[in-house]
Amino acid sequence: MAIITISRQFGAGGKVLGEGVAQRLGYQFVSQSVVNKVAKEAKVSVGWVKSMEKEAGGRLMRLVSKIVSSDFIDRHVGEERADFDEKKYAAFLKSLITSIAASGNVVFLGRASQFILADDPNTINVLLVADLEDRIDFIAKSWNVKRNEAGQTILARQKRRKTFLKMFDPRDPNDPSLYHLVINISRISLKQAEEMIIWFVEKQEGQVKQDNA
Repeated sequence: MAIITISRQFGAGGKVLGEGVAQRLGYQFVSQSVVNKVAKEAKVSVGWVKSMEKEAGGRLMRLVSKIVSSDFIDRHVGEERADFDEKKYAAFLKSLITSIAASGNVVFLGRASQFILADDPNTINVLLVADLEDRIDFIAKSWNVKRNEAGQTILARQKRRKTFLKMFDPRDPNDPSLYHLVINISRISLKQAEEMIIWFVEKQEGQVKQDNA
């Protein structure tokens, strides 16, 4: 029933790692695209909805369909959906992530999940960091853009991330004390990071079973 949150400096490979961990463990992977899908289903402000990267998998979409009920939307958004400001969005996101996490066996990528689920004893928080030059290389190669464009994108995303996360918690999201694992992708590979997280999750789940025996 573990819940994994993966926070990252942009360009550190969080999406690749999150998908790999979720696939290996048989967990659901919840990225920004899934959250945007829910926001779109809820008919919230268009400003919060970006282009979908891909549709979510079957099991998760069935869960999302249950969550995105008229009851849920009315409770957290209200009837005046056009008046969906930042505070309402933050409250909506907290309720959404908490609802999905309740089923367990899920990997969240970003979306302030490390703060929203901070008090959940089943949650394992992971932070990915990497040297700026390595992150520029990663984005330039992954997006097929020039390095200067990749660098500008990273700086813009970092600024946006900082502003976004302050809606949920005033602390520095890169503070290592917030996480169970801090992994430097400039020092180890994404594959090694995947193995580390899976080992940690299995160790934690084994301890829980032993405590409950």
